[in-house]
Amino acid sequence: MSGITLFVLWLVLQAPMGIVRGTVADTATGAPLPRVLVSIEGTDLSTQTDRAGRFELLVPHGSARLFVSVVGYALQRRELVVSATPIDLTIALSEGTGTYTESVTVAADRFVGTEPAVAAQHLLGSADLQNLRGVLADDPLRAVQVLPGVVSGDDLRSDFTVRASPFSHINMTVDGFSTPYILHTVRAVEDYSASGSVAMINSDILQDVALLSGGYPQRFGNRTGAEINFRLREGSRDRTHALVAVSGTNASAVFEGPLGKSRRGSWLVSARQSYIDLIIKQIDPTLRFGFSDAQAKLAFDLTPAQRFEVTMITGRSRGTERQDGDADAEEVFTGRNASGIAIAGWHVTKPKGVFSLRTLASTNSFSNTAADEVRIDEGRDRQAAFRADGGFMAGRYVYLEGGAIAEWTGQRRVRQRSISGAYRPINNFSADALRSGGYVQARVQAGRVTVVPGLRVDHWSLTSQATLSPWVQAQLPLAGGVTMRAGAGIYQQFPDFEQTIGALAAAGTRPQRAGQFDLGFEQRIGSSVRWQITLYDREESDFFNRTAAQSRLVNDRVVPGSRSARFTQSLDGFARGIEVLIQRKAPTAMSGWVSYSFSRNRYADQVTGESFYGEFDQRHTLNIYGSYRKSDRVSFSTKARIGTNVPAPGYFTDVDGTIFLSAVRNDLRMPVYARVDVRANRTFNWSRSRLTLFAEIMNVLNRDNVRFVPPGVSVRSRTVRNIFERMIPIVPSLGVLIEF
Repeated sequence: MSGITLFVLWLVLQAPMGIVRGTVADTATGAPLPRVLVSIEGTDLSTQTDRAGRFELLVPHGSARLFVSVVGYALQRRELVVSATPIDLTIALSEGTGTYTESVTVAADRFVGTEPAVAAQHLLGSADLQNLRGVLADDPLRAVQVLPGVVSGDDLRSDFTVRASPFSHINMTVDGFSTPYILHTVRAVEDYSASGSVAMINSDILQDVALLSGGYPQRFGNRTGAEINFRLREGSRDRTHALVAVSGTNASAVFEGPLGKSRRGSWLVSARQSYIDLIIKQIDPTLRFGFSDAQAKLAFDLTPAQRFEVTMITGRSRGTERQDGDADAEEVFTGRNASGIAIAGWHVTKPKGVFSLRTLASTNSFSNTAADEVRIDEGRDRQAAFRADGGFMAGRYVYLEGGAIAEWTGQRRVRQRSISGAYRPINNFSADALRSGGYVQARVQAGRVTVVPGLRVDHWSLTSQATLSPWVQAQLPLAGGVTMRAGAGIYQQFPDFEQTIGALAAAGTRPQRAGQFDLGFEQRIGSSVRWQITLYDREESDFFNRTAAQSRLVNDRVVPGSRSARFTQSLDGFARGIEVLIQRKAPTAMSGWVSYSFSRNRYADQVTGESFYGEFDQRHTLNIYGSYRKSDRVSFSTKARIGTNVPAPGYFTDVDGTIFLSAVRNDLRMPVYARVDVRANRTFNWSRSRLTLFAEIMNVLNRDNVRFVPPGVSVRSRTVRNIFERMIPIVPSLGVLIEF
């Protein structure tokens, strides 16, 4: 030990000492956090919390800054003035990259859902989002892919299916609005293009993501599938600070801080720049993809009961796709996509109820240019919406809520394709329409039983049609600590512009309709473990189809697919299955879940008489996620997605290893998909900052997973070539997050 160190230690021992003690707890659940590093900046004074989250330090009198750090939670500092009077603190830590808060939710349910009485709902907090999003892609939608009942077998795309429902039938909301333009992707290319996609939201600014798989309240409407809600967190009201993250594929930064000396508000700004091309070109030489985006959020308390918020999201992407061999000029193209979203809201919170007014404006433009510089796709979407929502206690046991929305949408499309050596128009239209509607819902508590009935009404000016969509959920405690939840409802979705007007439009369109029925059972084992079983049935009618767009055999003759094939609204079908979940959520040791899903999805075409399995009919799905915190500085996590896979969409069959054109739709199955990723996090603390190093290995087993791409077909031999494309091999990646 040096002389200087001994002298400093002697000075500390001579100084009058005060006691700083307290408890460190999770903000959301109130659970105590053991093995958390608590130290005094600029000194060697430090300790770790015990099993009950308690700590105690002897600190010299005077000003001091408390430094609280544990991997998986936001870094926190507290300014102190130490004296002879002991200081007792409650330190609330937000998981992931959340910000400082003064309050702790004491004894909260660790598995709390966003909706009462919904049988299948899952909430991803900030820490799980950080572990599941992937260092390579930094995509919160890829975190959702590991949740129960979710199926995704394409490593380069962030979209997925829930209970065999197409991604276009899933409602995605951001801060209270349904927002369809939050993906970086190549738009309007032929179906099943090999292009990639990434969500246009930086995971570091998300508070949580909720998945409602079925049987949920219809506050937003106009979708027949699941609902996914993104909530952006507010900026820090404690101090100004920054997060800078760098990985092998992108760099991002988040800056945030309080507004004014009174700290009645906060601001947050985030930006990302991708260089993912460096990885993709090693995986698929025919594909290039890159993006940049930015997000911002402003929050201000007008009064203690009123808050004003503004959220902005913008981004652009560029993708280049080149088919091998004798590709047409249009199959070698560059696609550009740009989006902008702005949401403003005014919220009033009173003891007996809440009220909010929100408005949205968004725009999206895209174009695809062929290798011969001909623009084969061009389009622009615009959206403006206004909604009002409120709720209040109508009695001791009844809570009423309701809302109304007016949403204007404008859309323009120009599409042309090369036919017999010359470009010809496929579709060209421009139109706008207004969707207006509202909902009412009551939550009734009758003893231990909770019943939630509701009703939604919508009108779509494009077709001059209206829909009436009722629903009801119920929750009932049973013997042995088992809780039963059930839900039923009618969910309806208006046809899109392309399905209603233009050259491809179906005749006499009407809303697509799905009846959803859920029955679930759940039991808690202690405070940190639960099991859950959910049975579901979704009965669908009047879904759209384009059978004539696919090449197939008819009466043993090859019928080529037509690019100008019109939509038909002719599909009726069902999706049925069971989901089993075992989950542990604890501040120490192992957390995570194991889920298994069995599903069947089948359709009947009322025009052609065909009966076939749906394009997202994956029978068996196993999704696993585990996170282990070894110490205050080190944690490990792993995720696994294994599925029997979905059909190769189209008319194909396998004969002794050779794939031929067929007369039976969706008869050929994709090979089994299996991928395991592992991740390690290590923090390094300094006096005023913290560095977290992320190391991840994707597809650690180096499995040869494949995805479907539009194949080539020989009319003479009826053989199909290049129908599968190999995806991501084993790929190591590193990332760094700096907080200061």
